[in-house]
Amino acid sequence: MKSFSKHLSSRLEFGEKKELTRKPILRSSGIFPVVKNNNYSSRIIFLGYWLIKRNIPEVGLIITLRDNNGKILLRKIENINSVKAFSIDLDKLLNEINNNSKDFLGSIEAEFNTTRDMVFPYPALVLEYYNSEFSSCVHTIERIYNDFEDLIENEQTKVPESGFDIHQTHDLESFISFVNGPIENSDGVIEYIITNSKSKKLSGTINLGKIRPYETKLIKFGDHISELSTFLENNSGSISINHNFEGFYPRLLVGNIQKSFPSVSFTHSYYDCSSCSSKNDYWDRSDDSFYDSSVYVPIFVNDNYYTDLVIYPNFSPSDFTLQIDLFDKIGNRIHSDKNFLNIKSNESKLSKINFKKFIEENNLTKKEIHSAHIITKFKDQKIASRIKFGLNVGISGLKSNLPCNICFNTKNGNPQIQTKPGSFHWSPIFIQQSCIVTIGNFSPKKNYEKNANIEINFYRKEDDTFISKNISLKPNEEYRLLLDEKLTKFLKCDGWITLKSDNPNIQGFYFNFYPAGAVAGDHFF
Repeated sequence: MKSFSKHLSSRLEFGEKKELTRKPILRSSGIFPVVKNNNYSSRIIFLGYWLIKRNIPEVGLIITLRDNNGKILLRKIENINSVKAFSIDLDKLLNEINNNSKDFLGSIEAEFNTTRDMVFPYPALVLEYYNSEFSSCVHTIERIYNDFEDLIENEQTKVPESGFDIHQTHDLESFISFVNGPIENSDGVIEYIITNSKSKKLSGTINLGKIRPYETKLIKFGDHISELSTFLENNSGSISINHNFEGFYPRLLVGNIQKSFPSVSFTHSYYDCSSCSSKNDYWDRSDDSFYDSSVYVPIFVNDNYYTDLVIYPNFSPSDFTLQIDLFDKIGNRIHSDKNFLNIKSNESKLSKINFKKFIEENNLTKKEIHSAHIITKFKDQKIASRIKFGLNVGISGLKSNLPCNICFNTKNGNPQIQTKPGSFHWSPIFIQQSCIVTIGNFSPKKNYEKNANIEINFYRKEDDTFISKNISLKPNEEYRLLLDEKLTKFLKCDGWITLKSDNPNIQGFYFNFYPAGAVAGDHFF
């Protein structure tokens, strides 16, 4: 794990001093476990954003398809020279090699190369498992390191992976999946600590044996932990995974599989920082006019929709209080609970906020509530620099029993960000089902008063033409973008949006709701 301060400087975050020894990023890549079976298949989607964000006129793309043993089945080159929607479809790649198998487990690696600095070594890609009744999405997970310097920089500190939900019932089973790097692992080992809904712990070891270079692994926890179902007691839990994987950035694909409604809900793992207590693991409170950190989340609680926020016990040793402010759709504060939850790292508790229950207990009108501002207030000066939550949005009472489980971080109270002239974000937009893109103007600054003017551009797969829409948001206001007939006719199939704002505090999420109750979603790039 790279220190948070090193991450900010190496990724040229606004206000950070540029290191004279920083190496430019000329290769940006991601590698993904992909699956095809009788129920669903896989694809990787992305926007040609480099041409807008970095003014790079052309990007070279190398696509590599491998089987589960790491054998290369196909390698091809494409040029990205227009701003439009792109897709790497597993079915099409298999057709190119005349592979008609109904069951496939393997990997797709996407490598983007330029002669100009791309800044980030991981590209903005989205992995999707899908069929007509469900999909699940997550942004770029693993990548193979660019060189030895890249490896050393990102393995300054080795920590476990955590920060996601696991289930184990007669119908649901949890898993992790990853693609090994170029180094053979003679004896893969996972040491785990599971926390159930009552914050009880269960630990053990899973031995994976030899893992070949670029081998794809799909590990179902229930196959290795016989007491898992009993321990979780039909509720969700969390797990921390300490592993001996080497040679790749170990951001794992993690999630749950439903058997009765053949589908998957996944997200990515995140650093377990519970053992990280050096100076670089904390954020300095430099300005009392800012909260220590905060983040906006959309709220879906009408009818049988629900929204839960999960706080995982994976942050650096520290104590903090969560404040929850609820807002209507035009930014009026409806309710504030300044001391909603006290969290102590030494208690290592798994906590969940059920927003529907919270709203009902406070006698609030569900239809009025559109968003929440989650604020952290740390004790003393120990402000953990990395705080990750899980956002679960679901629909109860239908075929699908799994919500989305979005892994996302709070925004640190950084005064430098407020001097930034604006912001640029992008997100996929889906036309097959009920897609909602939520855009919020929220800031860690106390007494926040800055409006946001936003230009939204819509890009399609067919060509590089686009159409635009302009909106304005007041402080703490949320806008929900829905597809209308005009946009659907223009896009024709799944596309992308970009958001350019004169305000640096724009945040957002995208969701795809299905009639059977499945929900796909993730946060903006």
